[in-house]
Order: sequence, then C-alpha cells, then structure tokens
Amino acid sequence: MADYSNLEGQIDSPVECFVFDSIPSTNDYLSSLTFSKTTQVCITRQQTQGKGQYDRTWLSQKDTNVLFSIRHIFDTSVSLNGLSLVIGLAVVNTLEEFGLANVKLKWPNDVFFNEKKMAGILIENSVQGKSQSVVIGLGLNYKLNQAFECDTPWVDLASVLQQLPSIEDLSAVLINTILKYCQLFAAQGLAYFLKSWQAVDYLAGKGAEVDIDNQTLQGVIMGVSQQGTLMIKTDSKVVEAYSSNQIRLI
Repeated sequence: MADYSNLEGQIDSPVECFVFDSIPSTNDYLSSLTFSKTTQVCITRQQTQGKGQYDRTWLSQKDTNVLFSIRHIFDTSVSLNGLSLVIGLAVVNTLEEFGLANVKLKWPNDVFFNEKKMAGILIENSVQGKSQSVVIGLGLNYKLNQAFECDTPWVDLASVLQQLPSIEDLSAVLINTILKYCQLFAAQGLAYFLKSWQAVDYLAGKGAEVDIDNQTLQGVIMGVSQQGTLMIKTDSKVVEAYSSNQIRLI
C-alpha cells in the first residue's frame, strides 16, 4: 500500500501537497483550488475519472500507476510552447536514473518503451493576472494488473526493470525533476532542450499523413521546431502540425 504522507518532505523546493487514497482527477482537483503562487502537488493511489489528451480517459486501480499533478506558476512573459516536450524529458531523465535506457518520447505528450506506451502527460493552463497557472498531470504505468485494458499497447515499469523502486520514491524523484526542468524552461525556453529531445524522438523518420489546410498530405516526420510543433517533410514543402489529431503514422 502506497504511503505518500512524507512526500512534502522529499521535495527539494517549497510545495503544498494534497494526498488522496482515491480521487476523480488530480488535474481537476488542483484546477479547482483558489489561485496560489505556491507550487502545489496532488497525488493519489487511484483515479476514478482520470483523463488524457482530448478527453480520453486514464483510469487506474490502486497503486498500479504513479498518478500526480503539479500546479506551477509561470510569468506571462514565458511562452509555454513545447512545455509538454520538456516534461517528457524530465520523465525520461528520471527513468534513466532508475536504470531504464532507450525510453522514447512520442510527440507531444507520451512516453514509450519498446514501441509501447508507458506514461502520458496532460497540461492545462489558465492566466491569473500576470501569472500563468499551469497544471501538469502525469500518469505512469508502475505495476499493472495484466487484465488492464487500454486502446494503446502498454508496458509497465515492473516488467522492464530488474529492481523496481518504491512508488513513493519514484514519485518524489519525478516531481523534483519536473520542477527542476520547469525552472530551466522558464529561464532558457524550449531551444535549450531540443538536442535532448532529438535523441529520444520516437516519431523522427517515420512516414505520416497530416491534415493541413483542408487537405491530407503524406510525408516523413523530421522532428520538432523551436516552437514545439511537429515538422513533416512532404514532396513539395515542410509543414507543421500543432495537434496529434492532425497526424497518422503510415
């Protein structure tokens, strides 16, 4: 049974933690709170109405997933383009610390290992005066029941790590690394991370169809731009996708 009662003491920077046995959605919980300039973390053993991109569901049984959200404040002068990519790099860095190599990132918000999904990221933001309140949600497959059903082929840490860390320690390191990367992102922007992204880009070199300007084009994925968009080289030009709904692998 996961015990997150000491989580706040494991975080390197000042945070306010909210710990639950079960909750509908950690993102929704933080979004419902009164605005605060203090970084806030909501973590739970189970989500009953968890969500991914485009209102897809992310459900869990107790202690089978790392499930938390962070509400972090950025100045409105900071462009948030590409933030989900940087959060993905923080997750990769953490998993490498625990001995897992060859983790890949699928633009814009999925973590893959051996062609299977291991984690998903959901970012929601709102403006409060001169501040941007950003909620960063992470769901990572820790030790799933083999009967777990998902539309996407999945993999969990328990099946690929020889020594599985405790879910509490893993969660704390993930949060610390994400907050560190958020600070670097605010100071340096996405450009600082692009070389790191290129090294773990799951989609680079793959063929794709892309919906652009009411037409469907075919091409090869080249990587991401300095604004965090996905670049696809067609026969005649390079086009940019802003949403994963625009592309299909071929």
